Amino acid sequence: MDVTINPLSKAIGAEILGVDLSEKVDSKDLFHINLAMQKSLVLVFRNQKLEPNNLLSAVRLFGDTMEQHLTDTLMESHPEIAVLDSREMPPDKEGKIIPFGGRDWHTDHTNHEVPPKFTVLYAIKLPNSGGDTSFANMHLAFDSLPQSEKIKLSRLETINKIEDFAYIDESAREKFGKLPIHPLIRTHPDTGRKAIYVHPGKLEKLVGMEPAESQYIIQTLLDKVLTPDICYRHKWREGDLLLCDNRAVLHLAHHDYDLNEGRIMHRILIKGERPV
Repeated sequence: MDVTINPLSKAIGAEILGVDLSEKVDSKDLFHINLAMQKSLVLVFRNQKLEPNNLLSAVRLFGDTMEQHLTDTLMESHPEIAVLDSREMPPDKEGKIIPFGGRDWHTDHTNHEVPPKFTVLYAIKLPNSGGDTSFANMHLAFDSLPQSEKIKLSRLETINKIEDFAYIDESAREKFGKLPIHPLIRTHPDTGRKAIYVHPGKLEKLVGMEPAESQYIIQTLLDKVLTPDICYRHKWREGDLLLCDNRAVLHLAHHDYDLNEGRIMHRILIKGERPV
């Protein structure tokens, strides 16, 4: 079968058909897939059947894997893979059970000095209904702002913390809790385009501001720019392997389903660059 690349929305996302990632991918096909990634920022490979070794080999077509700090979720035999299982979510300090990625729109692992360029999600088991994930093109979000606001925001930097969740052990908090500083508006290293880059849950504060003021500024900004015309809501199918470009995309896992049914994703992160 020939490789087919179909847009999933006008703003973001494309699906890839005709590629079996458990087999060798032709170099010409991989070139076009990488071009599609630059353009679409989110790619979905349909109908994949990947054991952990095959999954890691497939992911490494797009870069080197990196360490994740979700320690209690890591697969023992393959610690590069986090197993995100809705049935295993512990309550937070307020007693709420919110599935992985479902608290707020975010980009992943901003508490790392060098955050991931891609997040990879592989759908293993899905609930009977619900459990979609939404993605937002933050290039378009930045482009939508008036020039004066672009200039103002481009001067801001975020201080990023690790969250105090039960599935993150003390050694990970020590290793990845160094409060790195990143630009709020980062430049994509491949295209030179600007994007809003933030994880509200990991935001300690904006440099030179107090935490409450910082959260108000970020939430006000996101409420304004996260409009339907820059978003795509992905309805998962088992066997979907999805790549998301963290450098220009925010995402949100919807928790409109029975967590006890079991929504299971295998997640891998691909090493990126220091944001500039």
